[in-house]
Amino acid sequence: MSLLSIAGSGLQSQTQQLNAISNNLANVNTVGYASVGASFQDNLTQVYGQSPLTQGLPNRLTPAGLWLGTGAHAVLNRATFAPGSYQQTKNPLNMAIVGDGFFTVGLGQGQVGYTRAGNFIASQDAQTGKSYLALPDGTRVLSQSGQPIDLTGVNVSTLTVAPNGVLTGTTTAGTPVQVGKLGLAYVAHPGSALYSVGHSVYGLNPGYGVTTNGTAGTPATLFGQVRGGMLEGSNVNMNQQMSQLVQTQQAYELSSTAISIADKMMGLENQLR
Repeated sequence: MSLLSIAGSGLQSQTQQLNAISNNLANVNTVGYASVGASFQDNLTQVYGQSPLTQGLPNRLTPAGLWLGTGAHAVLNRATFAPGSYQQTKNPLNMAIVGDGFFTVGLGQGQVGYTRAGNFIASQDAQTGKSYLALPDGTRVLSQSGQPIDLTGVNVSTLTVAPNGVLTGTTTAGTPVQVGKLGLAYVAHPGSALYSVGHSVYGLNPGYGVTTNGTAGTPATLFGQVRGGMLEGSNVNMNQQMSQLVQTQQAYELSSTAISIADKMMGLENQLR
């Protein structure tokens, strides 16, 4: 039964790894996508043949006996926020962060999301008629003060962004105007601190903090530099992912073979009875 449970845990773990690799490959061309990888931990270890006489021996930190593992399991997938490849688009609504910062977006109910995807659009509110800077799904980009960035009356083709996130342009009448300043955030250890909410947007896990460019005295270099007319692509390494895919498939086949062997062994045991 131990062989069966160990091999079964291997199948479950490798299935999760395959899912992570498949998701990475499917998003190789997704703007601002952070690749995800599964990590593994040992299951509980069982000790066999432990004599009562060996318990409590001085200077012994582990019990004597035969130590046998019970398999492994995949822990929560974590995103890797290494920089992706940058590409020039010449679209004034496309922006990218060169550095460790994140754009801030509104998730509703006062919650803030964080993203590296800068493929913004001018999204019009159907009720008010106002236009806001937003992600393609309509999620609004926030300013340094935490408010949506209003593009109403702005000729978006004239929009430019400074390295510190200040947006300027001209109105439809040709008058120069400062639109606002992008809300930028720095998250220490983002792989642990952030969880995906979809569309390359992340929420902050409880117990973690974030620093924004609205915090007085915070150095601007902490958030990187914003570049206009540019997009950051996925950071998925195709060669690495394909190599991991082959290794994971081989490990999956080994676990499947082990289950088949365990099944035959139990069948022989039943016949001997």
